Amino acid sequence: MLKTLYERYATPAAARALFKQTQAQVVQWRWATESMTRPTPFACEHYGGKPPRWLPDAKADPDQHVRHGFDAQGRVVLTCTPGGRWEAVLHAEGVQHALDFYDEFQPGTAWEWREQEGRVLGLDMVTRDRGINRTYHWQGAQLQRVVAENWSSDGATWWCQNVYRYDDDGVMVRIDLEYLTADGQPTGEPRLTYLRPLPGETQATVAAEVERLLKEAIAAHLPRIGGDAPLYCLLLCYTDGDIAAAWPPFLQWARQPYRERVVADGEDVAYYLWAPAEMAPAPGGDGEHWFDAPALVAACTRHAQFMAMRGNTASAQRVLRNVAAWLDAPEQRAMLPITEDFVVGVADNTGDVDPLPGIRKAIGPARWAALKAQGYV
Repeated sequence: MLKTLYERYATPAAARALFKQTQAQVVQWRWATESMTRPTPFACEHYGGKPPRWLPDAKADPDQHVRHGFDAQGRVVLTCTPGGRWEAVLHAEGVQHALDFYDEFQPGTAWEWREQEGRVLGLDMVTRDRGINRTYHWQGAQLQRVVAENWSSDGATWWCQNVYRYDDDGVMVRIDLEYLTADGQPTGEPRLTYLRPLPGETQATVAAEVERLLKEAIAAHLPRIGGDAPLYCLLLCYTDGDIAAAWPPFLQWARQPYRERVVADGEDVAYYLWAPAEMAPAPGGDGEHWFDAPALVAACTRHAQFMAMRGNTASAQRVLRNVAAWLDAPEQRAMLPITEDFVVGVADNTGDVDPLPGIRKAIGPARWAALKAQGYV
């Protein structure tokens, strides 16, 4: 049914008629920081940020906030978002359908939100070629798990679930992501995605804990890198734009034979020598190490949550710079076979952020000039 609804309004003419129909139902407008349609439990814990809230007209910014149109029954029937995106909301008993559009009348996404006695039971999403069907499983007032079926028109269907855990007082304290077989059985290890902050914990205190535990984990691993060929670089890697995807950060290193091959090839030398994604598959060059100590993973999860709530990853960047500087100290360098011009750096593993400006600032003019003279940067 949802796919049929999507296709019904997929043409500009049908979308324009839907907009006029819903706009005609509006008797009152209100602003909010985000969309107030389709509320789901623990949204802030999953996605970060602050809870959405209504705004007085005088404090609304049309370039940032969402305008909601209410019908005579007090229901949201139309939302208008910055950038020309809008959404029509269709109501029935226990079910809410919504269709959003961009560039005025181009179809985006169709939604179905089902609830009973104030509790969401299902949330389905459909686009032109893919979709997600979510079912919410409750025990009394507590949400136990959300199962998601993910499908696409040109790929296989796969399933996962979020599992919610509570303390003795009934407060949700942990969310684990589990991947499922087609018959609903968990497969592989669950991945921790949320931990409730400890009493009295702040972003600064958890960042300090992450830094301490990360140094301990790195110090334990450095002697295991070994090998006959010396390392010319050791990179502390993170994921720009999605800090939680690689937090704890991981180590990536490359050795002199790889550097010699890159220089001999002569193509984009300054890129291939410092790009983690290129080093990983390079023959003979080398390796990476991801950290999975439970205490470190837990601290990093809480740290990522604080950053998501603030919408700012500066705290992670400070940790990365501090740990990289510590790694570049003689005590840590002595644990590794290294070249004379060995460098420790911080790198985004997606390649979207050039690591060289940060490396240049960290190692200083003399060491940078030596690398430049050899054509390495």
